[in-house]
Amino acid sequence: MGKLHMTYKLTITTLSPLHIGTGTILRQGYDFVTHDGKTWVFDADVLADMLYAERDRSRFDDMVRGTPAGQLIQAGEYKPDSPLFRYILPGQVRSTGKGAELQEQLKDPWDRPYIPGSSLKGALRTALATVGWQQRKLPFDPSRLGRNAKTAAQPLEHQVLFGADSKQKTPNYDLLRALQVGDSTPGTKENLQILNVQVITGNKLASPIELEAVRKGVTFEATLTLDGFLLKNGTARQLGWQSDQQTWLANIPKVVNAFTIHRIDAERDRWQSSSDPIRSFYETLYRQMQQLTKDEFLLQLGWGGGWDSKTFAYVLTADGQKFAQVVRTYGRTMVRQGQYKPGNRYPKSRRVVVRNGQPAMPLGWVKVKMERVE
Repeated sequence: MGKLHMTYKLTITTLSPLHIGTGTILRQGYDFVTHDGKTWVFDADVLADMLYAERDRSRFDDMVRGTPAGQLIQAGEYKPDSPLFRYILPGQVRSTGKGAELQEQLKDPWDRPYIPGSSLKGALRTALATVGWQQRKLPFDPSRLGRNAKTAAQPLEHQVLFGADSKQKTPNYDLLRALQVGDSTPGTKENLQILNVQVITGNKLASPIELEAVRKGVTFEATLTLDGFLLKNGTARQLGWQSDQQTWLANIPKVVNAFTIHRIDAERDRWQSSSDPIRSFYETLYRQMQQLTKDEFLLQLGWGGGWDSKTFAYVLTADGQKFAQVVRTYGRTMVRQGQYKPGNRYPKSRRVVVRNGQPAMPLGWVKVKMERVE
């Protein structure tokens, strides 16, 4: 790895709907409205400018007083090419009442969905750290976890991804400094859809969650770069990076797939007694794993992947007694109801796409092809 940069093109294809949220909740009547079986998302600035320019004082004053935009737009103004609407989605949220909520998908300023490099790099980080931990055969000691539940596994991550000689574990010694992932190219507004998602525990479905998501079968392109200067022998030695750590970066598809196959096997086991489409989805995903080329990998991104897509899940849960100690330490942040007993499945629940009242598909699975371009 002596060159200054090693750049790869990533071709990312969604195998199931993908939701990467902004944290913003769109509300029925205020941000969007259902009309003619579609969801129309307003542009409030354009609406205000139109009402002011047309000197429609009545509607403009109503808007200033907080009247929902849905009550200010007239029936004849619902046109696909109208500047009043940022975009129009086929379908609608299940609730038709005022204030019904829709979780917003991340988009660029022109309302085109994309995959942020930070989301992909975060997923790669989890995979590299987990597989690295296993390859090094490191023992798991619950007492070494951090106090904050959200960052509890950080000390474990540092053992794997930081330089061996780094004492303070500052980001300067982080192996993934040598890995940069750019934001993907944007898709189109037509790539978006509305999904009804529910949390399923056993056979029980909880309250519905409505969200925007990228459709299955959409392709994005992004760039991944390895920093050849940092990975030079002299620089890597100064940072304490070991040869096995550099090997992980040199074999990203292989390492990621070693992580993913564990997750797919766990999901196949979770849904094995079920006859619903989710079991079939994971059986198909398992077969796809066997057919990947050496420069392809599968990964789960975004919202809905669950706790075990973002942590050292099967490292932490391998020893039931030790994991029970972890659960006792963090309490309700990990188990909100009931108790965890060694040997129980964790987590018990999954967020899944629901159609006609039945679980239909998991969220966030993508296929990535990684091709060297320079």
